[in-house]
Amino acid sequence: MVKREHVKGRYSRQQERRKFSRIEDNIFIFCKLKPDYRVIEWITKDISEMGLRFESDKFILPSTFIEMEIYQPLDYLKSRIVSIYALANVVWVKEIKKRRRYKGSNRYIGGVKFTKISKQDRGIIVNYMKEKFKKRGCSP
Repeated sequence: MVKREHVKGRYSRQQERRKFSRIEDNIFIFCKLKPDYRVIEWITKDISEMGLRFESDKFILPSTFIEMEIYQPLDYLKSRIVSIYALANVVWVKEIKKRRRYKGSNRYIGGVKFTKISKQDRGIIVNYMKEKFKKRGCSP
């Protein structure tokens, strides 16, 4: 069984609503925010075939559309990396509580949902997750 992280603001007795498993991982992402095409860089907190969670030093409005280039590992050792293109929509953003941040660290955490990603690229993410789960002795 996969250990699931509780999202702040949700009670521990609430039923998990996610339809797809996520894997905690730090993956580099290069983003262009629409409509002004401002460029930012993120590191993921976790990823699934439908979206990801990120940290940022800048507040990003929910409903912002993003062009993403995800530097997705192909294996759990991260010895091979492929570039994945996706369009996404910011679903939520919260400020990280000051007592949980280090000085100079990211101030916000948020989630995005992929709105356009090829089947092949989605498959790369799914296969990577399966390999990571297998290595951890878990099932998705």
